[in-house]
Amino acid sequence: MLFDFPLHKIQQFIFVFIRVGAILISVPFFGSGNVPARLKTALAFLVSLIAYPLIKFDGIIFPTGLLPLSIALASEVFIGIIIGYASRLVFAGVQMAGHLIGFQMGFGIVNVIDPSTSSQVSVTSQFENILAMLIFLSINAHHWFLKGIVESFSLVPLLGFHFTGAVANIMVDIFKNVFIIGIKLGAPVIAALFFTTIALGLVARTVPQINVFIIGFPLQIGIGLLMMGFTMSFFNMAMKGAFIQMGNDMYLLMKGMGQ
Repeated sequence: MLFDFPLHKIQQFIFVFIRVGAILISVPFFGSGNVPARLKTALAFLVSLIAYPLIKFDGIIFPTGLLPLSIALASEVFIGIIIGYASRLVFAGVQMAGHLIGFQMGFGIVNVIDPSTSSQVSVTSQFENILAMLIFLSINAHHWFLKGIVESFSLVPLLGFHFTGAVANIMVDIFKNVFIIGIKLGAPVIAALFFTTIALGLVARTVPQINVFIIGFPLQIGIGLLMMGFTMSFFNMAMKGAFIQMGNDMYLLMKGMGQ
């Protein structure tokens, strides 16, 4: 019969679909809140169908009991969530840089709703996050995830997940890079606004007749926007390097989970 599939084939596909779905709902762009849940499910099913013939299932014995089967499925979900959210930390660093810049410019209370996370972020954070996402798509970094899905099954075989000390160290390094990215991206604008604040303080000290509060607020906004425009080329290069490093971290993370 056309749809007479063996039981072990169905089990294999279910495990593949669980891991692929967990990755796609947590990675940047594909896992955004703007993408409907039905589209995510359909995409996960399609990617699973494409990836299934490329995966080797030699020597894999699936558990039969309810509890062992639940633990095995949970481990596949955990693999996808670790890979997806570790990759999202790059954008967390971008939002951190935007928040620091906005706070220095006086935009500390000017927040908007980020539709991808349904949380309040500053205007500058949302602006830089959108730019980072455009760079992410322009260098076809989203293709890395589709390729990495297939490679994950060779680096971390089904039922072969191990949370070792190497995985913990890699995750600590990834969290550390969030702060490095945030400081690196925000440093030029923050430094310029810092010197602007010092200059305004000197003016207020030497020429007390000038109302520094009235002049300083639009001046800091203008200098902040100008510096953000002048540093766009640096932002582009820094983000490309961060995305390449993200790809290397994902490979090391999957390799560590499969050992």
